[in-house]
Amino acid sequence: MLLSTLDRQIKLISKGYSGRQQDFAILKDMLAGICLKNYTLHVDLGFQGIKNLGISERIFIPFKASKNNPINAWQRAINRLLARERVAVENALAKMKSFFILRQENRMRKKVKLEEVFQLCAGLANFKSLNNALIIKQ
Repeated sequence: MLLSTLDRQIKLISKGYSGRQQDFAILKDMLAGICLKNYTLHVDLGFQGIKNLGISERIFIPFKASKNNPINAWQRAINRLLARERVAVENALAKMKSFFILRQENRMRKKVKLEEVFQLCAGLANFKSLNNALIIKQ
């Protein structure tokens, strides 16, 4: 799991977890002791109980449809607007996956080394995007 800004800069990557883990449990572990009161958070439907944690006052989560309670046109429009904001995180992930080491099967025995690889790829992706944003005048 990672936190990124709207300009696709990766700010925080969670530690690695073995086996299956719920996104919400990883988020609670990742944000323990971090104050995000001044930030706006855009999350997906995997974080249904995040508003109860009191992490931030500005949390945007899409509406969830169920079999008996479908969402209406207004809620669908809100969900589309929220998805346009959350796509920055997906683009940040795509920047990291441009590195070949993250696209192949992991055979590292030590989980710490894999976490370091993720950190390095995130740093290189951030550096690469900063260099693309600079305008060099001659």
